[in-house]
Amino acid sequence: MRKTKKAWRWLVPLFAVAVVAAACGDDSTEPQPVVEAAPTTEASDEETPATGEAPTAEAPAEEAPAEEAPTTEAPAAGGEEIEVMATWGDAEQAGFLEVLDAFTEATGIPVSYTSERELPTVLPTRVAGGNPPDVALIQRPGVIQQFVDDGVAFSYADLGVDMTDINAHYSQSTLDLGTFNGELYGLLTASNSKSTFWYKPASLEALGHDTPDTYDELLDIVAAYVDNGRVPLSIGGMDGWTLTDWFENLYVRIAGPEMYNKLFVTHEVSWLDPTVVETMERFRDLVAPTDERLAGGAAGTNSTGFIDAWDIVLAGDAELYYEGGFMGNFARENFPDLVGGTDYSFFEFPEIDPQWGKPVVGGGDFAVGLVNSPEVRAFIEFMATPEANAVWATVEAGARITPNQGVSADLFGDELTKLEAAQIKAASIFVFDGSDLAPGAVGGDAMFTALQDFIADPDDIDGPLEFIEAAAAGAY
Repeated sequence: MRKTKKAWRWLVPLFAVAVVAAACGDDSTEPQPVVEAAPTTEASDEETPATGEAPTAEAPAEEAPAEEAPTTEAPAAGGEEIEVMATWGDAEQAGFLEVLDAFTEATGIPVSYTSERELPTVLPTRVAGGNPPDVALIQRPGVIQQFVDDGVAFSYADLGVDMTDINAHYSQSTLDLGTFNGELYGLLTASNSKSTFWYKPASLEALGHDTPDTYDELLDIVAAYVDNGRVPLSIGGMDGWTLTDWFENLYVRIAGPEMYNKLFVTHEVSWLDPTVVETMERFRDLVAPTDERLAGGAAGTNSTGFIDAWDIVLAGDAELYYEGGFMGNFARENFPDLVGGTDYSFFEFPEIDPQWGKPVVGGGDFAVGLVNSPEVRAFIEFMATPEANAVWATVEAGARITPNQGVSADLFGDELTKLEAAQIKAASIFVFDGSDLAPGAVGGDAMFTALQDFIADPDDIDGPLEFIEAAAAGAY
């Protein structure tokens, strides 16, 4: 059976954007080993010669009309095994494996799953070696764009994907997120809100406060915890993407979505812009003095991972924690005796400027084909069905929110997941994770380092922003 891979001429430019994985869609798992490495997929003797150029989806006039999918062979029952790579581990991995089992049951095609937290670093190495996974679930649109530009990803037109379920169950705005150079390369298979602020209802009630609607009200709560001898905040700053998520939520609430995209996507807004400086000042208002407000102080924050920081709150050693809705999975796993919605819950990241309200900063994982085969086509088509997404919504652990409109939020058994899904659906402003939109050198390395430096010394705002701006100047 023929599998087509693309030429590997892009090694040098792509390594420039290979960075430590950030939040992302999904930044919701600790670093994981490869749990099941699929056998190396070698090119057959019949393999299409590599040209180093992406095939066009447009047919010559004398061939089939452009709207018809290219002719590809159908996968035989029990077709060749495919490897799917994603970042998910622990409970989320368990949930996704149930989806993969459903795919195999429906098609007879076996799947090997590779859990790789450092996917944006490991994946380019795999592709450069001529051994890509068949499908990668990629969180960073900037990485996908580089793959597309260098001709190493297949558009859905290239793959011959039947678009029936995709067009029926996904909004155009969702499809636009996975469209590059005018063609669909990635279906947003799972999405999440990164605008959820975790708290303990009993603790907040004892403090005499309601959940905050505005950022100033949040500042009042933090100050009240300090006055009562409690540590208000725990932040897992060792994982630099958690700090970028903080910045993104603050920035979109101060500057709005248009400025947000101009900062991250096009760099029309400088990192020295007054709106960026104001964002850092507002961040400082919350975290300083760090020895009073952050669990472990600045040094502890920058040496604590995001799951451990959440555990500190759940164990009773701090009161508030900001990160995405996916943190509920880790609470259920690490503190099974606690009840979500009762012992811990979340409120929406508070409003700063009323004209922007409470935008949702979100992430997600795009299904990208790196091998052209009937099995890959079948996998993508399956992932677009309401049936596949219903399996994912009802798994015992690791349920994921889907943008598939054929799936009701009522399917989620967990009340917090239902609440997150409702938040995403109701959002009047939804922006994708900014660090994932930016070039890797900016959204990864530079932002991680600069924001960790800021936590270490919140009085120094200019230094970190100058550092990011220098990186951005050479990255766009």
